[in-house]
Amino acid sequence: MKLYHGSPNLFDQFELTSAGEGTGIKFGYGVYLTESEASAVHYSQPRNMPLQLKHYLYTVEIPELIETNHLVSAKPVPDAIVALVEQRLGVSAPEKAKEAGKEFRKWIGCTLTGAKKSGFEEEKRAAELLNCLGVIYNVWPTAQTKPDGPKNIAVFNAANVHIVKVEEISIELQQKKWVLIDRKEIRL
Repeated sequence: MKLYHGSPNLFDQFELTSAGEGTGIKFGYGVYLTESEASAVHYSQPRNMPLQLKHYLYTVEIPELIETNHLVSAKPVPDAIVALVEQRLGVSAPEKAKEAGKEFRKWIGCTLTGAKKSGFEEEKRAAELLNCLGVIYNVWPTAQTKPDGPKNIAVFNAANVHIVKVEEISIELQQKKWVLIDRKEIRL
């Protein structure tokens, strides 16, 4: 599956040591990717930071999505995933947690840490558990108003993201969005 990632940093492989620094972890701990090239271009400039000197667009591949290898942020969790997690944790998930991938991730993290509210550590622990059970992605639409449009994906383990191409890009702000002006491929 081909996806994109925008960044002001040049690198030859993804790692999670900086997870959450660019846009936070609102949709889970992991490498944030998108089916929309325009979205990746926009996110190559981190919010609330001065304009960066360089911007890069990464074209990447990940294994295909199948029902049992991902959560969808706003959709019910597949029974097979619920069963795997319940078996590993030794407790039953509340019905409310099963109604949406986002709530399920939060419940897992809080169950693992004993926290009352999900934060960075809880999201990280949930991602690690899910990944070891073969649930390797969290998925959400790029626009909440278009649930069947392009998707964003948080990949819980950076080893599942393979860089296919890197381009240095020039961007400019147009109507509150950073857009692509020019590109050139980079050999790493």
